[in-house]
Amino acid sequence: MNLMMKNHNLTIKKLATILVVLITILSMAVVTPAQACSRLVYDTGSNGPITARSMDWFHDPQAELWFFPAGERREGGAGPNSIKWKSKYGSIITSSYDIATVDGINDQGLVANLLFLAETDYGDIGPCDPTLSVGGWGQYVLDNYANVAEAVEGLEELDKKSLKIATTTLKELGETLRPNSIPQPIIVAMGEANFALHMALSDNTGDSAIIEYLGGEMIVHHEKTANVLTNDPTFDQQIAINSYWNSLYKNLEGTIGLFLPGTSSPSDRFVRASYYLDKMGPRLAAEKKLASKASGFILNKDQERRSELAAALGIIRNVSDPIGLDGFGIGTTQWRTLANQSLPTK
Repeated sequence: MNLMMKNHNLTIKKLATILVVLITILSMAVVTPAQACSRLVYDTGSNGPITARSMDWFHDPQAELWFFPAGERREGGAGPNSIKWKSKYGSIITSSYDIATVDGINDQGLVANLLFLAETDYGDIGPCDPTLSVGGWGQYVLDNYANVAEAVEGLEELDKKSLKIATTTLKELGETLRPNSIPQPIIVAMGEANFALHMALSDNTGDSAIIEYLGGEMIVHHEKTANVLTNDPTFDQQIAINSYWNSLYKNLEGTIGLFLPGTSSPSDRFVRASYYLDKMGPRLAAEKKLASKASGFILNKDQERRSELAAALGIIRNVSDPIGLDGFGIGTTQWRTLANQSLPTK
């Protein structure tokens, strides 16, 4: 599983203008890993998209920021049949346990976010199947593709060639890490649980896709509605649940948030994030017009972008869980990222 290749000469040359905000918060809440993470894409129109993500987990996953240049030689970290490649693009990523890329953006503006999905089934691995560790899945995408369309096409081609994603259990991972990296009570309670992840992709055009593995098959959702992702159930079921809530308030303009579900469940977080994304675009535009008319002062692009970044952070905070939250099965927010995909990347 160890994909992270530490290189003390890593450069940030192509990434100097990409904004990634990382807020790391430590916690020791014991939960089932199914309750973890939210991701959203706020497409602001002419200023370009912002991808926001929260990482909810049952203890500190030892997050670190890594900067990788183009030209890095990689291997899949999943045994003798691991695939090999050379990175085409530089990237900045957030790692977990010093071995896995769980979040990142490359120098073309492509963002990859990996979130927990308990229903994930990557399928059986045959003796001759090419393999890639789940910890390297996101890094492979950032290294090789410039946008969502390229990534979807490339991953589908790899799937046709029987590429298999290899995962591990929490207990097995704990045995490979530094002592006490994962608290022993966590390993005892959930040691047999696999790291089961689905992946969200977004790029600087506002395009999005969700990649899930169910019953050993790769499922791709490449559509406008792929701008929000949480956890279980699967993405298609989340869309159906969200449609139900939409039906409750579609004719209730002016009653902002009156019928929004408020728990920490993945479905409730999905509904809240979707609702605010739908409302924030036109609402911010109207506020800017009113402010300009009242003061005679027109916001420049930098001022507009600061407002949009604040809005995206506000939404991702709305679906975050505070430290000290009581309840088994509810993780707390370890960190959040904002990826500003509108800025120049070269």
